[in-house]
Amino acid sequence: MSVLETVKQKVGIGDEEPTHECEECGREFSSDADADSYWFQCPECGSEDLAELD
Repeated sequence: MSVLETVKQKVGIGDEEPTHECEECGREFSSDADADSYWFQCPECGSEDLAELD
């Protein structure tokens, strides 16, 4: 778990359901970044190869 995710969880904003899955490492995560944004990448490995979850 990243430091940012730990802080979000302690503050109470880290309880969001995962909305994307990394095709490279399999990590599921939520992101507020636009899919076309430079910042839209896997927080674990930095890959931009992501799939949207239902």
